[in-house]
Amino acid sequence: MRVLSVNAQQTFELAELPEPVMDDWDLLVRVKAVAVNPVDTKLKAGVKPNQVGVKVLGFDACGEVLAVGAQVEDFAVGDRVFYAGDVTRVGSFAEQQAVDSRLVAKAPLGLSDLEAAAMPLVGLTASEALFDHLGLSLEAAVNQGRRLLIIGGAGGVGSMVIQLAKQVGAAVIATASRADSQAWCKQLGADQVIDHRLPLRPQLEQEVDWIVCAADTDSHLDNMAACIRPFGKICALVSHRQLMDMNRFKNKSVSFHWEFMFTRAMFKTPDQSRQGAYLQRLAQAVDAGIVRSILTRQGGQLSVATLQAAFDEVASGRMIGKIALAGF
Repeated sequence: MRVLSVNAQQTFELAELPEPVMDDWDLLVRVKAVAVNPVDTKLKAGVKPNQVGVKVLGFDACGEVLAVGAQVEDFAVGDRVFYAGDVTRVGSFAEQQAVDSRLVAKAPLGLSDLEAAAMPLVGLTASEALFDHLGLSLEAAVNQGRRLLIIGGAGGVGSMVIQLAKQVGAAVIATASRADSQAWCKQLGADQVIDHRLPLRPQLEQEVDWIVCAADTDSHLDNMAACIRPFGKICALVSHRQLMDMNRFKNKSVSFHWEFMFTRAMFKTPDQSRQGAYLQRLAQAVDAGIVRSILTRQGGQLSVATLQAAFDEVASGRMIGKIALAGF
């Protein structure tokens, strides 16, 4: 099968690999659309000159099930599915991919392949941040009157956090700096949009109950300490580059969480199927008209040139929403 791999010079090249070997829990999927995420660009930049073998990136995908493993019960050949996959396995920039069925859900009926491919990684990250780490309730009445601050609201994860938090009744304040990104956050349902180029606390009426930091963690520690209420909860996505003085959160008894969407697959946790459940809930919300796809750019069909162009756009740090490409 054809793949787009990253070589030791950190450039893409077209390569051939054998068809994937399936485990008992796996689905074999013909990949019909993929999306590009910041994690892809970081992993590509991390490829070493002494790399041996073929490295295939890509996590977001929408495709058609070609075969099912012996332990699979909820999927059949021909199903249309979407997923974000597993960072330890061959990625989705390929004609076919084997993926653990517990990480997969049937794709939203109302979305195109490209629109569906733009959803899984950011939808899972947002769901895990909100419900696993920050403890928002799925019952909107429980969250009424409580406030969530999203630092970096116009990117892929921020765009999904806005929608999912509004779905469960939270008041949402998002940060964005440009006029177009501020407008995007408002379109998605943010109750207030503030500018993260300026100190955040003076722009808020009061402290917030929860914070999701989808932007640079290091540069926003003081902002988060100032904005969070006593006993509040913070969830960060971006690895820190410097030593973090967490004492700034102590007097408020704040809890600080990390979210990494690949943790469940990487460590084979007993609750891997929660990712499939989160994606199925997301698909139902999309088909009910409650949540929208955040696809904003179509990058063409997979090739060395189109994939590199998509990576360049994501790496620019100015993306609103997501970019997706059609499969081979």
